[in-house]
Order: sequence, then structure tokens, then C-alpha cells
Amino acid sequence: MASKFDNVKILKSRIICEKHGRYVVEDTLEYADGSKHEWIYFKGSGAAGAIPGAVAVAAFTEDNKMVLTRQYRHPLRNVIFDLPAGGMHEGESPEQAALRELEEETGYTAEKLEWIGRFNWNPSNTSGVVEVFFTKSLKQKGSFDQDEIINIALVDFDTVMKKVLMGEYVDSALIIATLLVAHKNLLR
Repeated sequence: MASKFDNVKILKSRIICEKHGRYVVEDTLEYADGSKHEWIYFKGSGAAGAIPGAVAVAAFTEDNKMVLTRQYRHPLRNVIFDLPAGGMHEGESPEQAALRELEEETGYTAEKLEWIGRFNWNPSNTSGVVEVFFTKSLKQKGSFDQDEIINIALVDFDTVMKKVLMGEYVDSALIIATLLVAHKNLLR
């Protein structure tokens, strides 16, 4: 059975705004049934205009404390807990990006990272995918990057899980990583 989504064509594409390597794009789409729709979304400056991607690290101390960052997030007008995370640079592997972000934001490094999943934080508004990593092999390397405006919190995993399930933590990477760690029983 044919679907109106089988052959979506981009009739027109224009950049509405560009700042700091990020773009707001408006595309005019035509679906297989002939209907036309405008779509506005975020796009990065990676290869062929694709967002290179992002990473998040579910990092744990030996006593199962999760390394969280606490930052002001202006769109929410609030300080939230989230994971060490960030965008990948051109030519950087997801593992390299995860180790770099972990060190920049927390001062920790890891001997070993395990990939545990991926997600798109908002498929209707962005093309970026977040690669999620797990580690329990942390080493304090030094202080974190002074350009980062972050506080670090070591929170017991049971407390993290409780706050995720009660809706107290709102960061998608933190929620997804917490559920992946629990489902895969990575803290056994």
C-alpha cells in the first residue's frame, strides 16, 4: 500500500537564520499525494550541512554515584541536572567526543567507554543524533574547562532513577541514559 510519505520531495529550502554554526532552515515539502507542507528545523554545519552529532556520557564512580552536571538552561529558564554531553567536532569519532566532553565538563577521563544506545532528542525539529556511552572506569584528570559554566554533582543511582521516574529530571539524555543503564543492568 502506497503512503503519502513514500516519496517526499524538497521543493525549496532556505536558511532563515545562521549563528555559531547552527542554522534554522525552512523547507517546502511535497508528499506523494501532492500535498505541500512547510517544515522548519535546526541544522548544524557538518558534512553536507548535517549535524555531526552529539554524545552523552553516563559516568559512574566505583560506588555507583552518577556524575551529573548542573547547568542553567536558558530555554527552560531554570537550572537542571544533565549528563556530561555535547556536540561532535568534524572528524571526531563519537568515542573521542565523549571523552573530550567528559573531561571538559567534569575533569574526569575514562579508561573505557561502552556504547549503550542512541536517540534523536526532537525528530520534528532537528536532524542530530545523540550517541550514549557508559563508563565506570573514571579517573580524575584535573579541573574541568574554565569556559564551562557548570557544577558537578555525584548522585547515587537509586536517587537518579527515582528523580527520573518522578519527572524531577527533565533532560532527555539523562532520562534515556538512566533507563538504558537500569535496563541493561550495567551496575551489577
